[in-house]
Amino acid sequence: MITNLNNGSLRRGFRSLLALLLAAAAPACVAAPVEEPMDERIDASDEALRSGDASGWAFFDGTRLLSARSFNSTGGANHVALSGVGVYTVTFDDLGGSGGNVQVNSTGGEGQRCKVSSWQTVDTALKVHIRCHTAAGAPTSSPFVVSYARLAGGTAVSSAGAYLLMNRPTGGALSSEHQWGAPASVTRTSAGRYTITLAGNGSVESSVLVTAVGSGPEYCKPLTWSSPFGSTNIDVLCFGQGGAPADTSFSLRYLREPREAPYESGGYVVANEPTTADYTPANQYHLITSECNDRSETVAVHRISPGRYQITYPEMGGLAGVARGAALATAVGAGSDYCNVVGWEHPSADPDAIRVGVRCFNASGLLVDARFSQAYFSELYHIC
Repeated sequence: MITNLNNGSLRRGFRSLLALLLAAAAPACVAAPVEEPMDERIDASDEALRSGDASGWAFFDGTRLLSARSFNSTGGANHVALSGVGVYTVTFDDLGGSGGNVQVNSTGGEGQRCKVSSWQTVDTALKVHIRCHTAAGAPTSSPFVVSYARLAGGTAVSSAGAYLLMNRPTGGALSSEHQWGAPASVTRTSAGRYTITLAGNGSVESSVLVTAVGSGPEYCKPLTWSSPFGSTNIDVLCFGQGGAPADTSFSLRYLREPREAPYESGGYVVANEPTTADYTPANQYHLITSECNDRSETVAVHRISPGRYQITYPEMGGLAGVARGAALATAVGAGSDYCNVVGWEHPSADPDAIRVGVRCFNASGLLVDARFSQAYFSELYHIC
């Protein structure tokens, strides 16, 4: 199912063998969510993530966290609290720890934006503070999805990717506590424009997610990224009121594999043909991982109408019911547009797939065609 396998396939191969031994009687290519009490379950805290890794995500539908789209690698519960208009705190019990990376995406279809205000550990819990705004910058209520990853290995180069917190909006050294996967540095080239360098971590097969950090209405996106001489340079643009360039902090995740997902199951796509009705991006712009490693499967992009898109990931659907996992999106390119995930589901024609809806908006909150990066994290493993 994968068009661009890399070293992660070898690691997943071991887990495939383990899963097969645990469920020899299962039919071919059966997918099961990690928390279902089935014989082929592998405990998430022991085998689903690499040693030392921790992650979690939560989907808030505007009223509550949806349990089917809530994951905590410690097995702890997730909660949400509202403390003002558009001001939320998501608590991941027992997931507290130093550093890590947070990504947040509004899932509202009316042009809302959500971002990270801050995150911290309180006792053993992780608390992620989130703020949502209208396109005009006013606080507003919004559904959202939040993803947290704290991965082992520090700044040693990782084939799974990298992350960082850029908390020096006018320049300065980055905190190593919030770096993983590569030594990172930043150069501010002009107002709201930064170049991130990930030393020694370079791949044309990659994607980028960016979330602004702070209490104001600023938002950020990757302009472009490239991998010259074995490193990766990522240009990031940030905007404020009315789409004007603005200096701000941001949280960035550079994806080569979905390591933050149990069993590294999921995928990403860089949708770089904003006006094309239907297409499959080039190999370096999409990835699907699962235990099956079926090379015949590819990600499909469909444009419904201006600014409205669907991304379909084959063999990521699992069991019937509410589509699980977590999906995020980030606009890509030179303009002040931004993109949101607006939901994900099992297509009725192919319930074994996941279809993710994306909407993109200009700085005024109007639908507009745009390039974007989109990632999906799954809770499934596949026995083949």
